[in-house]
Amino acid sequence: MLEKRGYDLCIIGSGVAGALVASEAAREGKKVIVVEAGKKFSRSKRFEQIQHNQILGKDLWPWAVEGRDAYHDLSRQDLGYKYTLNDSRIKGVGGSTLHWGGMVNRFWPSDFNSAERWGLGEDWPIDYDTLEPYYCRAETEMGVSGTPNSTDPRRSQPHPMAGFPPRYGEAAWIPVAESLGISLDLTNHARNSEPYRGRPQCAAFAVCSACPIGARYSADFHIESTLATGNLDLLTDTVARRIDVDDRNQVRQVRATTLAGEEVVIEASSYVVAAHAIESARLLLLSDIGNQSDQLGRNLMEHWYAAAGGMVDDKVFPGRIGFTTLESRHWYESQERQDRGAIKIEFMDYRDPLAGGVSAGLSGSQLAEFDCEQFGHWVGASAEIEQLPNADSRVTLDENDTDMFGDPVPKIRFALSDVDRRTHDRAHEVLQLLLDARGCRDVKVTMNFARAHHHMGTCRMSQDPDSGVVDPDCKVHGIDNLYLAGSSVFPTGGAHQPTLTIAALALRLADHLR
Repeated sequence: MLEKRGYDLCIIGSGVAGALVASEAAREGKKVIVVEAGKKFSRSKRFEQIQHNQILGKDLWPWAVEGRDAYHDLSRQDLGYKYTLNDSRIKGVGGSTLHWGGMVNRFWPSDFNSAERWGLGEDWPIDYDTLEPYYCRAETEMGVSGTPNSTDPRRSQPHPMAGFPPRYGEAAWIPVAESLGISLDLTNHARNSEPYRGRPQCAAFAVCSACPIGARYSADFHIESTLATGNLDLLTDTVARRIDVDDRNQVRQVRATTLAGEEVVIEASSYVVAAHAIESARLLLLSDIGNQSDQLGRNLMEHWYAAAGGMVDDKVFPGRIGFTTLESRHWYESQERQDRGAIKIEFMDYRDPLAGGVSAGLSGSQLAEFDCEQFGHWVGASAEIEQLPNADSRVTLDENDTDMFGDPVPKIRFALSDVDRRTHDRAHEVLQLLLDARGCRDVKVTMNFARAHHHMGTCRMSQDPDSGVVDPDCKVHGIDNLYLAGSSVFPTGGAHQPTLTIAALALRLADHLR
């Protein structure tokens, strides 16, 4: 057995939440240990990863381990398909920021009080103004390139870097928006528009899910810089399995097991679980901690996508830089919100016509001709929509299936409400309006309740211990030295990408732990 004792702080998970809390604590001179279930990917092998994926068809991020990462999904009855969880996450140093798209949005003030304002959802026990200075710090830590938009909420500091201009294909939506009287916003990104903190400017390789030069932020940068302080110990390929609490309602130790089978015991003054919405809830359920309110594991949320597209006469030169640059929040807030969730519009211009031609039975010169006619003439729009908190949408333990250590695997169900379905239907009406105004023909729906790969909720924040799992400081109700970091604490998810809010909450927690 490996015994790791004498730490000020033990953090479970090395994604953006865990990495930022570790970084802040180590800067203060605290002794920190991070327990990561996955491995550390070598940054020097990014091009090799991309080649193996694009040429040989191998996984871009080969992280999953048979026996460690099993789960059971019950979402088909709601979504119409099985939710393949392991497509949506990475266990490894840096977590899901290793493969994320890099888009960053601040939540709007109304995202924090949707129940009070619209009569739907759940109010947060903190507001936008509380989190605003931490949004600024998160943008600085991650390196955000952004342009001020007229619809943006109040900010006290400018973006660290200038934003990216609209790419060619998306710029064609600007006159369309003007004709409809709707607003368009330039998208903020955690990717460099100029060299920043030792990382280069984006070179538009268009393989953003494994940026080969590190222009797009990932949390392993913070882990690497924190290791250099000498105040961080990092355990990789080590699965935290139980949190032990003593009779004084304090965590006494964390028990973990390496993939090689060695048992590990970790003791610290304070503990932070930052293992994402699924595994954070699972670990607390396995440890029988934090469920006095019967809220643990409940209110699992995603951002769902509706999408459609069609053909246009002009050529859009698709996919040149690999990321989107325009969005619209025109439909985010209105009196409709009393009947539906939030909607954010994004724009697309890339579709490979070869797949459609092959499906139609074309080959040879006919396929080549079809490709030339179709390529660059397809445009689309998508709607990122809010899923409201729902007690039936949840993570539980599957007592009939166990992992390689003999522990029950997580059982997940994304349950949709009538409000979620109304939001989805309204999103498709908006998309049809936009595509008609763009002059698209042969418009087809391309996505219904498609995954954004954003897992939120399951350990929500609440003032009242009977309504949630953690308090406004992200401390588990009833446990003096156990905290949660990450999107698991979100009471609601709005329709904005969650990573910047995850980072802001992590920095706020780090201040609380000083």
